[in-house]
Amino acid sequence: MLLEAAAMVRWEVPPQRRLAFTAVLLTVAASVVVTVLVDFRAGGYVLAGACGLAASFRALLPEQYCLGLLVRSRRIDVTTAVVLALAVGVVAGIVPPGPSGP
Repeated sequence: MLLEAAAMVRWEVPPQRRLAFTAVLLTVAASVVVTVLVDFRAGGYVLAGACGLAASFRALLPEQYCLGLLVRSRRIDVTTAVVLALAVGVVAGIVPPGPSGP
């Protein structure tokens, strides 16, 4: 009975509709790795790049390919992601280096 119900409901999203969101998530994960292994500033720049990537995907791709990036209207999503990318990039550049920095 449970198996029949599971077969009736299909929750899987086609892979081509997940590519933009997956790319942004992988870039965010890379920013964590760079922050831990390299430097806070470099990781912040990679995170700002992830926000910029999300903004560009949301601005350029049709809605069917932006699953996970759709929150509000296209204009608000892009504006929010661009402002966040700029803010994270500025903060990453302003933060003074740690004791092992240059």
